Amino acid sequence: MANLNKELIKKNIFKLLDYSGLTDISFANLLDISDKQIKRIKKGEAEFSIDDINKACDFFKKTLASINSKEVEIDRKFRDKLIVQHKGNIEYSKLLQERPSITYAINFELLDNESFKTNGLDVSDISQVFEERGWEYSSSYISLAMSRNAEEIERIPHPTNKRRYAYKKRSKK
Repeated sequence: MANLNKELIKKNIFKLLDYSGLTDISFANLLDISDKQIKRIKKGEAEFSIDDINKACDFFKKTLASINSKEVEIDRKFRDKLIVQHKGNIEYSKLLQERPSITYAINFELLDNESFKTNGLDVSDISQVFEERGWEYSSSYISLAMSRNAEEIERIPHPTNKRRYAYKKRSKK
């Protein structure tokens, strides 16, 4: 392949990473690079090597041509599909058995939860939604993540306990 569009490839790899639920650290370990290098690549201060790109293509089950030609289309169930595809591959399946990033858990599980969208949930209810998928996060970690996602999530008064808050998917304006 003569013309590699490294910017498009980088964009597609990070999109695939988001949809896979892997943390940056897990992905860096997969590529055998430092987490600082991943941060530098995200900032545009470094690039993926050809070996990194090939390893990412292998993990994400995408061809180099597909991530080099246009923005990739990804199914919301991409992580679950990767888990099935990598069932016999210990190196990859181990990474996918770990809990996903909290950002993934919020974007792909919580924001689709009907109770969260309509009534709102408190931190213990959110924790239970995640635990149903086998993902455990501390209550302080969930609270921090809720506040960091204020563009998508609003904090509302708890319906029964005046000293607590609940969270709800922010309605589009």
